Amino acid sequence: MEVSSNAELLVLFDVDGTLLLTNGAGRVAIRQALEAVYGTSGDMEGYNFHGKTDPQIIVELMSSTGLEEAEVRARMSEIWPVYLEILGRELETRRVENRITVLPGVADLLAALTSKTGVSLGLLTGNIEQGAKLKLAAAGVPWLFDAGAYGSDAEVRSEIARVAVERSRSAVGSAAAVLVVGDTPEDIACARDVDALALAVATGRHGTDELEEAGADAVFADFGDTESVLQCIESLTRGGDGVGETRLNGGSG
Repeated sequence: MEVSSNAELLVLFDVDGTLLLTNGAGRVAIRQALEAVYGTSGDMEGYNFHGKTDPQIIVELMSSTGLEEAEVRARMSEIWPVYLEILGRELETRRVENRITVLPGVADLLAALTSKTGVSLGLLTGNIEQGAKLKLAAAGVPWLFDAGAYGSDAEVRSEIARVAVERSRSAVGSAAAVLVVGDTPEDIACARDVDALALAVATGRHGTDELEEAGADAVFADFGDTESVLQCIESLTRGGDGVGETRLNGGSG
């Protein structure tokens, strides 16, 4: 795949469920931080974290306990230092115990894309910035990203997507095509909000059928077959239809 410098491809990656799994480190850290700041963590067991931003998670969990949204937001800045301290400890424990997973094919895919002329990588994640960086570092994922946008930039995922595109284009120049890579229907929706292509991977909680029904341009079971993923990205960015191809041949498992 070769993209010329005047027709740059920007690839924006989600983190959790797309690049890595932390074995619940983020959930533990948020629960303990909420209890420390608000005195309750709400209904953690019944709450769906997937596809949500960190600020959104806090507002929804705390509002469900009866706290006024204004009060929740007024104290949100108190959460982050506590959360990051706990998250760092939880990640280090899991790293030592080999309980952090870099998902299949991720390392090879990132390396392959980085080597391509005219391809720029960025992050588009609901994690706050420092939380995302702690997770990537704990997993041993190298920092190959030119720019990124995070839950610390906006609460709504579509707004994070807009920030990611703007920052990345400021860093590397205008891109003729933008591709959002994620594992949830929310990733696909935010790609549409910024007129981007959506490449979905079923290494999170959602299966290939569900991701295809959500409107992804292409869906992989995982990124284990690097060459197939690269061929799919090339097809999509040239205006081809990657869905049927990847549903038949992409991924493994």
